[in-house]
Amino acid sequence: METKVKPLYTDVKTKDKENFSRNEELVKRKDIKDTPFEVITINEKSFGTMGQFRLTENLDSVKEVEKELKKITWNRLIQVIMILEELKLNMNKNKK
Repeated sequence: METKVKPLYTDVKTKDKENFSRNEELVKRKDIKDTPFEVITINEKSFGTMGQFRLTENLDSVKEVEKELKKITWNRLIQVIMILEELKLNMNKNKK
């Protein structure tokens, strides 16, 4: 199963605005201890992120996402390297 790195920021920002307008908790966040990863749950579907980048597809539970993110696979390593490279490029652009 191939997992692509997708920017997440705009999606969550939009959902957060909906959250405030309806006065309901639609977006839940949970840090995964001792990792740079976080689980985001929107309307009972959860997915894993690293910063503003999405790492996993939607899964049915937070536990499933945690289990998936704790697996150290070549795909996960490549995802993290790509995210770090993207962050590095953005930092260099901001310095100029």
